[in-house]
Amino acid sequence: MTLQIPLSAEAEARLRERATAAGTDLATFVLRVVEQELAADEPASNAQRIAALRDWAASHEPLGYEADDSRESIYEGRGE
Repeated sequence: MTLQIPLSAEAEARLRERATAAGTDLATFVLRVVEQELAADEPASNAQRIAALRDWAASHEPLGYEADDSRESIYEGRGE
């Protein structure tokens, strides 16, 4: 399918700059951006969600100590 989209000169220049920076031609760059946008709308599988969560968790430094999240510490000093 061929699609014609009217762009301002500024938008076209920005797209060309980004395509050049990505090392590709304008049509390939725009196609890649559109495909990425469409893929973002697809629901992730459970395996993808788990992988994303594990990647996110691994990107954080460990505390270096164990956090006290006991009920007693949470309500300490509240008169209970």
